[in-house]
Amino acid sequence: MDKRKKRTFLLVFLTISIFSLSYYICINKLKTIGIRNNNYKMNSSNKDKEMGSLATNSNNDLIVARDSTILFKVQYSKSGDVIVEKEESVGSLAGKKKDDVEAIYKNDGYEVQSINSSQVVLMKKVDSYAPNKYVLGIKDGYVAIYKTDKDGNMFIENEKRDITDIKIDKLKQADIQLLNKGDKYFQCDTREDAEARLEDYE
Repeated sequence: MDKRKKRTFLLVFLTISIFSLSYYICINKLKTIGIRNNNYKMNSSNKDKEMGSLATNSNNDLIVARDSTILFKVQYSKSGDVIVEKEESVGSLAGKKKDDVEAIYKNDGYEVQSINSSQVVLMKKVDSYAPNKYVLGIKDGYVAIYKTDKDGNMFIENEKRDITDIKIDKLKQADIQLLNKGDKYFQCDTREDAEARLEDYE
C-alpha cells in the first residue's frame, strides 16, 4: 500500500472517529440536560405545592392582630347592596383564629370574609332589600309599593295609596318571579322613583 492510500485511509478513519466521538458526547450532554430540566421542573412543582399548602395553612391559621379593627357588613340579597353596620376594635378577639371568630358570631349570622394585619371583616347575608328604601312587590295579587324599615323589613305605609290596581295575572311570569324574588331594579330611594317604575306595568 502506497503512502497516498495510507493517508486517505487514515483521514477517513480519523474523520469517522471524530464524528462518532462528537455524536456520543452530544447525545450524553443532551440527556444530562434533559434530566436536569425534569428534576428542576419536579422540584419547582414540589416547591409550588409546598408554597400552596403553606399559603392554605397560613390562611386557615390567620390570627387576629391586637391593634386591628373589626368591620361588620350586611349584604342585602334582594338588591345586592352591602352596607357597613359598624366598626370597632377587636378587643378580646385579639390572638384568636378565623374559626374561633366565626364560632363567636355564628349565631348572629356573620361569617369571616377576610382577615389581615389591620382588619377583620365579618359579613352577614340578609334576604331582603336595603333599609329605608321604597320597593315594588306583590300584595294580595296586586303590584304594591313597600317601604323598608331600618332592618330591611318590608311594610306598606298606606294601603289605599300603595296597593295599585295592577293585577299580577296581567304580568309576564318572569316579571312576577322577579317581584317575588326581588331585584335591584325594584329598589328606589324615593316614592316618586318607585311610582315611576310602575309605569312599566301600566
